[in-house]
Amino acid sequence: MAMADKKNDLRLVRDDKEKSERWNFEGYQRLDDRLVMYRRYVPVTRDLNSILMHVFDFNSYQTTVIVDTKGYDARGASTAMQIIHFSQFENKQAIKDAHRALRDLGGNPPPLSTILNDPSLD
Repeated sequence: MAMADKKNDLRLVRDDKEKSERWNFEGYQRLDDRLVMYRRYVPVTRDLNSILMHVFDFNSYQTTVIVDTKGYDARGASTAMQIIHFSQFENKQAIKDAHRALRDLGGNPPPLSTILNDPSLD
């Protein structure tokens, strides 16, 4: 798959959407110049869907993973959270995708070569 094709695979939630509406979309959403969130629904059972969110913080080089097991219905919601430093990712593709999505959405993260300590990415 060519790089141009891969870029089209990223689902981006743009700022031009109505703010109240944007929180219901799956995909990457810019939170500020150095934070991007990836959100998706994960089916657990027929009646219960979970929302999986990854907040990539390009200031601290870490990701906060949040799982909300009740979706957007607050009754009886259960939430779990974990913070993972970028250096703990075995496969760096998630970081590369989040970086590209943040840039495409108008963010300003540090260069990927700096984040991943890999000069070949320049």
